[in-house]
Amino acid sequence: MKKALPLKGGSGGSRHGTKSPKELESILKQYFGYSEFRGRQLEAIEAVLSGRDCFCLMPTGGGKSMCYQIPALVKTGVVLVISPLIALMENQVSSLKSKGIPAEFLSSTQTTANKNKIHEDLDSGNPSLKLLYVTPELVATSGFKAKLTKLHNRGLLGLVAIDEAHCISTWGHDFRPSYRKISSLRKQFPDIPILALTATAVPKVQKDVISSLSLQNPVILKASFNRPNIFYEVRYKDLLDDVYSDISNLLKSSGNVCSIIYCLERAACDDLTMHLSQQGISSAAYHAGLNSKVRTTVLDDWLSSRTQVVVATVAFGMGIDRQDVRIVCHFNLPKSMESFYQESGRAGRDQQPSRSVLYYGLEDRRRMEFILRNSSSRKQQPSSSSTELSEKTLADFS
Repeated sequence: MKKALPLKGGSGGSRHGTKSPKELESILKQYFGYSEFRGRQLEAIEAVLSGRDCFCLMPTGGGKSMCYQIPALVKTGVVLVISPLIALMENQVSSLKSKGIPAEFLSSTQTTANKNKIHEDLDSGNPSLKLLYVTPELVATSGFKAKLTKLHNRGLLGLVAIDEAHCISTWGHDFRPSYRKISSLRKQFPDIPILALTATAVPKVQKDVISSLSLQNPVILKASFNRPNIFYEVRYKDLLDDVYSDISNLLKSSGNVCSIIYCLERAACDDLTMHLSQQGISSAAYHAGLNSKVRTTVLDDWLSSRTQVVVATVAFGMGIDRQDVRIVCHFNLPKSMESFYQESGRAGRDQQPSRSVLYYGLEDRRRMEFILRNSSSRKQQPSSSSTELSEKTLADFS
């Protein structure tokens, strides 16, 4: 474990740290091993350290987490990180702890003893935590809001970071109603900077996120989405004798490297996993039909390289910190180019040559159009909004 820097202090005890780029690079090197910042990372860090709200659009693998983890090592108090997936939080907290950075998460998977320990630390006058990961559902509860208010009143709430911020927008590819509950944070803490981060946001989504979070004159940063290290390929299902065999041959010819295969349905995940296992390929299925203990085991085995291939529904991989994914394969068509970009972008986060392989079939296209056409009608929205959203969703797919 790395020896921790003196983390308290910031700028003479103020909420806003004032570090030079060289000092920030020194922290980056000591804790994360990188010699320089990438893309718009430094600009985002300097924005929130100066007290500005910031909307940051970076590609998958672009290092969005650095934009709030570095400020946590500079600012006084606790950085609150709102994240959509428990697995994501567990993964990032484990990684931070291994680097000597005090971090924790609060979720339903935590034991009562651990939760009590975290709350005791937050209630102290001098919390040791630098980063606290929470779900949007927890942020909306009156009890946790009161705890945040106490932190804020003592000058110990340094920054609110909202990861996967596109989830707050009904126009985003992964809208989550629970994210709407965090929109009151600006009113509750008008002097605390808010950092909204996403790897996928068309202009309409960007505008909606900024408006929904009431970001005040935010710094808007957009990094290049060009990923030259990823080779993109389309294979036509209708021209293949056996898609499962083609995938098996693809993985074997690549040396059974770390891979993710996305399927539309749980049954396809299970069937493909069984086929790959029979072919001697180390693989496991991951989807909502499995209990949380099994999903956690699958994730841990994949992260530690005990399993090479995960066959999963689309939620898998969001925020997961594995750099050496060499192949991302789509067994079915994604629902939009945004979804495809985010999912395929999980390959080659270490900037090494990687592959994105999409299997295209006419039957898959008809099935996805049917799903998208009917999904909006099930939402509880006025008919005009439902129709507009349905048309937008279909347009994104087409």
